[in-house]
Amino acid sequence: MSKQMNSKQQNKIAGYLGLAQRAGRIAAGDSSAREALLKGRAALLIIAEDAADSVQEELHALAETAQVPLLMWPDKVNLGLIVGKSRRGALSLLDQGFATAILKVLQSEKS
Repeated sequence: MSKQMNSKQQNKIAGYLGLAQRAGRIAAGDSSAREALLKGRAALLIIAEDAADSVQEELHALAETAQVPLLMWPDKVNLGLIVGKSRRGALSLLDQGFATAILKVLQSEKS
């Protein structure tokens, strides 16, 4: 399941991701996100739309196998900035509560 978002949703989700980062509940970067998926720790996967095609394909397949929701983020630079890092191609959210809150934002705000 891949989700797209509008700018209002993106801002709210960015807030949740910042809180999750401060709580230590983010695996930031391609390899960290991959490891979280493989170990069954990921509650939500976020991939930057400008991440390498091979990274997108691999992580998408792992998320599908693990039945982890997938969210596409517009770019690596902003995805990294949200969690206080340099550019990141992917993030795994390690907290089901934050993941549920983000998915509710996507479901509740269609405009």
